Amino acid sequence: MVKKSVIIVVSLIIFLLIFNYMAMPWYVRHSKLNVVPNVTGLQFNDAKRILEDAGLNVKQGDVRYDDTKPIGIILEQNPPADQTVKSGRRVYLVVCGGEQMVEVPKLSGRSMRDAKFTLEQRGLELGEVVKKFSNQFPEEYVINQVIQPRSKVKKSTKIDVIVSNGPQIGNIIIPDLVGKTLDDAKRIILERRLKLGKVTYQPSDLPAGQVVDQYPKKEKSALENTAVDLFVTKKRPKTEIFEDDEMSPENGKPGAKEPELKMEDKNVKEKTEKPKEKQKPVPENK
Repeated sequence: MVKKSVIIVVSLIIFLLIFNYMAMPWYVRHSKLNVVPNVTGLQFNDAKRILEDAGLNVKQGDVRYDDTKPIGIILEQNPPADQTVKSGRRVYLVVCGGEQMVEVPKLSGRSMRDAKFTLEQRGLELGEVVKKFSNQFPEEYVINQVIQPRSKVKKSTKIDVIVSNGPQIGNIIIPDLVGKTLDDAKRIILERRLKLGKVTYQPSDLPAGQVVDQYPKKEKSALENTAVDLFVTKKRPKTEIFEDDEMSPENGKPGAKEPELKMEDKNVKEKTEKPKEKQKPVPENK
């Protein structure tokens, strides 16, 4: 058994040596050699024709996306140009796919926050948002989208959506009052058959008397005489700034309290301010 295994191994080694040093060199010498032409930058069909005319086989490789180059041109070839190869050798071509297209995701049923995050993950942007009353979808959830799911679009394409504004309560639509003056906001509220609710003033750097927020929000539906609360700006109170220490209350400003003395300072002050005892006159000796 051992003798038989040794014979098989030795025969295999002899066969490999004969194939490597005799058969292969003979095959290469008797095979036709060709120089690979340069087809980089050509359209795929043109590149294929040139390579086949040179006695080579063409195989399309990867598709690489590049928005700076036309679709279908050859970006890379393997083996490279000017290399000597056997006739019939395969040449792999990397083809430009142009600008990469992105598949539009399904947004219906997603919250606005989730929809925006999903679009940003795919390199897309949220486009125009149209509000629509709905009893089926909760408020701020996507009802539908203009570009349908699985469509192929370019990166950074804006996707317009229709979003639920909640159920319709009444026939009156709340106006947008943000940015209006308080007087204009009051007038618009009355014109819409609504009434002014609570007015809250907030310190702000914006001009005084400007509406910065409201409740209910704009485009909500409401019944007649619904109260609309407003948040309005007011001037910030001025704070007195002292330019140097000499004008600070601790340093002599009228009405300033005298700084407290520590216990040790009080004892020193009492000692220094204690009146000296008058010496009794010494009686004269008569």
